[in-house]
Amino acid sequence: MEPDRVTEPTLFDTDGDTPATEAQVHADVPPGRYGEGSADAVPHQGPPDGFTIKGNAQSMLFHTPDSPYYGRTKPQVWFRSESDAERAGFTKYTRRPRKSTPPRD
Repeated sequence: MEPDRVTEPTLFDTDGDTPATEAQVHADVPPGRYGEGSADAVPHQGPPDGFTIKGNAQSMLFHTPDSPYYGRTKPQVWFRSESDAERAGFTKYTRRPRKSTPPRD
């Protein structure tokens, strides 16, 4: 007769009707080099679930999905939220108006 096996709970184990919390869902993503709420980017892989904000470590800017440069930005770090990115010292990208040159006389 086999002894009773003790199994560790998974992210999808709940106590019936209670859904897993966001913290439980993200528990399998280890914190990146910028702390809690960040995940190190892996070349040629998408973001971990729930991490949609791209960070550039050289410029210290982050891009949300509504940024015009989101599609072409290669992330060096992913963030779960804007507040996580700001806490790590990143600044949200904002479009700046171009300076116009004054007309010549």
